[in-house]
Amino acid sequence: MIVVGAGPAGALAAREIARQGASVLLLDRARFPRPKVCGACLSAGALDELATMGLGDLPDALGAEPLSTLVLSAHERSVRLPLERARAVSRLAFDSALVDAAREEGVDFWSNARAELGAIHRDHRALRVVRGGVGTDLRAGVVLDASGLGGGLAASDARGASVAAGSRIGLGATFRDAGYPVRPGDLHMVVGRGGYVGMVRVESGVLNVAAAVDPHALQGTSPERVIARILASCRMKPLPRERVAEWRGTPLLTRAPQHVGAERLLRLGDAAGYVEPFTGEGMCWAMSGARAVVPLALAGALRWEEAVLDAWREYHRAAVRKARRLCSVLTPALRRPRLVEAALATLSIVPGLAAPLIRRAARTPASLPAYSA
Repeated sequence: MIVVGAGPAGALAAREIARQGASVLLLDRARFPRPKVCGACLSAGALDELATMGLGDLPDALGAEPLSTLVLSAHERSVRLPLERARAVSRLAFDSALVDAAREEGVDFWSNARAELGAIHRDHRALRVVRGGVGTDLRAGVVLDASGLGGGLAASDARGASVAAGSRIGLGATFRDAGYPVRPGDLHMVVGRGGYVGMVRVESGVLNVAAAVDPHALQGTSPERVIARILASCRMKPLPRERVAEWRGTPLLTRAPQHVGAERLLRLGDAAGYVEPFTGEGMCWAMSGARAVVPLALAGALRWEEAVLDAWREYHRAAVRKARRLCSVLTPALRRPRLVEAALATLSIVPGLAAPLIRRAARTPASLPAYSA
């Protein structure tokens, strides 16, 4: 089995498949450890997924920061809402720990490796991998594409992806400034014209910043100035100058591939589609998909049949899209800061109205693929 992409979806899928006795090669085009643009939040659902896969102690081992409060701000209005069982941890630490956990189960890991899909054969899928300037031809009964938003492996499949109109891009950086007004345990979401900014303290007190902004807002300016404008609209200070990791960007965020798989190929995580998450749902979806894909990948590697792909399509239709529906509703609203401000005025009077939405966002997609060989 070959898994392309060593984020949470790919690393956990590789680990779970190896635990079933299969031989697994995990690839990533980056050199590890590496930072990643991400809100750095593990929701209650994400923590449940880790526990289910025997990694429930990992957040504590990494020094993940417990989160108790969601601070929503728009213009001059701000409201504090309770969070349940959420943690904050950098992707630099978290992804590396997941890769280490996979290797402990016997997974081979190649970093700085770029993969391209090859021909489909009767009993395998071909893959071309370039590492250190040297190309290697590989074969796998099933290839799992967890290559993320960047397209990587998915783009070489020549199937393309549809990007939602008005889709924003992600920006992220980390800062070391204990005096900046974001307290440990608070997750700040600041909504302004042109985008929104999430800020949270991760392990060791480092400030993680992740934003979703309109692409045109960056024309002729820098990420710092775009973020500063959004923060200033809510009367918040500009970000510190001393960065731990430089600004990084993402492709346009809200997108979906034409297919969540093909013959001897299953896509999971961001490579299977992405909707702008708001409070840490993205990693929960990735982990849930990693666990869900295992029985299908194992069955398909032994004997590929169309029913394997049908079951994966149905899982995405019934479970994943349903879980993302809330974000699909919230995303347009976040384009209207005055509307958000009005909602916050209501929540400041009746904060309990937000509780069902927060609990729903934190849930993991419950169902698993229905397939019998």
